[in-house]
Amino acid sequence: MLRKSIALVAAALALSLSSPAGADADAELNRARKLYSQGLTQEAAGDWAGALATFEDVARIKATPQVRFHVARCKEHLGRLNEALGGYRIAEYEAEQTGKEASLVEEVKKAREALEGRIPRLTIARGKGAEAIKIELDGVALGDTQIGQPITLDPGPHVLTGIVEQGKSFKRTITLAERDAVRIELDVPEDLAVPAAPPPAAKPAPGPEPRPAVPNRELPPPASGSPSAAPWIVGGLGVVSLATSAVFYSLRMKAEDDLDQGCIGRTCPDTLKGTQQNGETYAALSGVTLGLGIVGVGAGVLMLLGQKGPPEKAPAAALELTGRGGRVSFRGRF
Repeated sequence: MLRKSIALVAAALALSLSSPAGADADAELNRARKLYSQGLTQEAAGDWAGALATFEDVARIKATPQVRFHVARCKEHLGRLNEALGGYRIAEYEAEQTGKEASLVEEVKKAREALEGRIPRLTIARGKGAEAIKIELDGVALGDTQIGQPITLDPGPHVLTGIVEQGKSFKRTITLAERDAVRIELDVPEDLAVPAAPPPAAKPAPGPEPRPAVPNRELPPPASGSPSAAPWIVGGLGVVSLATSAVFYSLRMKAEDDLDQGCIGRTCPDTLKGTQQNGETYAALSGVTLGLGIVGVGAGVLMLLGQKGPPEKAPAAALELTGRGGRVSFRGRF
């Protein structure tokens, strides 16, 4: 008996709690139906702003594909094409999911396709000096994936903002019309351009690996080859000078013999004056060439003695001068 009483009390309590809730839900649905009818009336009158507010109130109570379609339609007529396109796509998808809204799906699809061709597109590319700046479109920062790609926008003016660094920015206004496809390169003004950092110094190309250091050793003297020819040349010139001196000495002796035969004491006829002068000349030349010959032969000998290596057999040279005044002889090897 007690259990039955408790069950009855619980059932009564449940009814008392559920009934008002159910009544409120029905009231909300009735209100949504009235608002929906009001929105249709506003649409027919061309009051798109009023109709949008009414349909949005309906959507807060219950959002159906029909309600979403009318919200998107109002936004389209108010120039909010981007939002309208999104609304059409959601309404079309939800209508297809119910499987009972074939006519609505067709109506939404036609509206979406017609709207897609009217929406302008803007492509923003980084220009000179804008490689690393932050870019905002109508106050909203753009991500890297949006740079260089078409962005659908509503017709009308749009503001591009380039933020170079803290406290430095510039703006550019773009006005788009329906069906526009515009591409712009955003250049940083020269007065705001940040000086480019100098390029890093190029690393030198790797060269050959250094060879191990070779100990400093005294190099042996180069192997001596054939003795230099200079001593022989100098000595040879000396020998030639000696030979020339011998010739002049012989000519001098001959001149003296002629003078001895033609002169009496120190008195010579006029015809022998030339012979006398020639003899004096020969005597001077003989002395000069004799001195040069002796110097040349001596220098050649000293040069041969200064050379290293096995001495070579030098050619022999002999000179013997004989005249009335005496006999001069010279023998040696060069």
